[in-house]
Amino acid sequence: MSIKDRLAKKTEGLLEGVRAGTEQPTATNTDGTPLSEVRAPRTGPGQMIAFRSHMQKNDEKVIELQEQLKTFEGSLPVKNLDPRLVKPSKWANRHPASYASVEFRALKKDIESAGANVQPILVRPLSGVSEDFEIVYGHRRHRACLELGIPVSAVIESMSDKELFAAMDRENRDRADLSPYEQGEMYRRALDEGLYGSLRQMAAELGVDPGNASKALAIARIPAELIAAFASPTEIQYRWGHLLQEAIQKDPDGIVARAKAIRQSAKKVPAAEVLARLIAKDKPAKAETAVLKVKGRSVGKLARKPDGSVQLQLKGGVLNEAQFKQLHESIEAVIGKE
Repeated sequence: MSIKDRLAKKTEGLLEGVRAGTEQPTATNTDGTPLSEVRAPRTGPGQMIAFRSHMQKNDEKVIELQEQLKTFEGSLPVKNLDPRLVKPSKWANRHPASYASVEFRALKKDIESAGANVQPILVRPLSGVSEDFEIVYGHRRHRACLELGIPVSAVIESMSDKELFAAMDRENRDRADLSPYEQGEMYRRALDEGLYGSLRQMAAELGVDPGNASKALAIARIPAELIAAFASPTEIQYRWGHLLQEAIQKDPDGIVARAKAIRQSAKKVPAAEVLARLIAKDKPAKAETAVLKVKGRSVGKLARKPDGSVQLQLKGGVLNEAQFKQLHESIEAVIGKE
């Protein structure tokens, strides 16, 4: 039984007694002792005065309890649910990397120590599916309980898609623990699936700054080839989205090629350096040709063209099979160096 229900039950008898106005109410002392067990005044007026005094104390107690009940008005009960019956929202915005972070491991450890998620998650019933629920917010707390194999504490409330989305967005902004990429993905999905007609309408209904929403969306709209250049998209900062979008407009082929080179690098590249490499357009290489000589005799040439391509041309008979293999391995070794 909830706290509100227990308080209501405790005051039920008192309220009925006061409202009924019966001539012989079943009155009790504040400690619960019936008046019949207390030594009553011998005179009629004395009995009336004692009774009125007692009822005044009960009236004061009723008022006190009613004030306490007001604090629970509109509150919903918390229930323990099987986490396997609770599904992520279709608007879920958590990137898989967030479940491998130090912060998530710390959250999971706290929940394990407490034996439950102290702060309940919010869910709504899934329409047409009995006993199944969809997360409004609290995806990480749910995931932690699911991995720990313990019930998840949840508040259940029916709501529309827009109400769910607004509640999820408000909770994420209040907690300030969502990355720009995750926030942008959330907004992108809402617009692409027609939950809102435009960015401006979405910003107005959610009460967010259109400029900030636009920055988050710019990140979510970055092509997958460029996103893959970062160790995790959660590293991308708000102001980087428009910088990358501008670079894509100016040099689409070049920026994709640079992203590919970064992905293929065996060395981990910091996020800020990835950005610098992606948006820094390479200058055209200077055309030049180097003549290759052996003992004063020309055997070929090495040329670099304006587009950056390199050509090696050797005269016939210059290399035997072993030398050709050695040259091949040497070129790969040079190109493979950072």
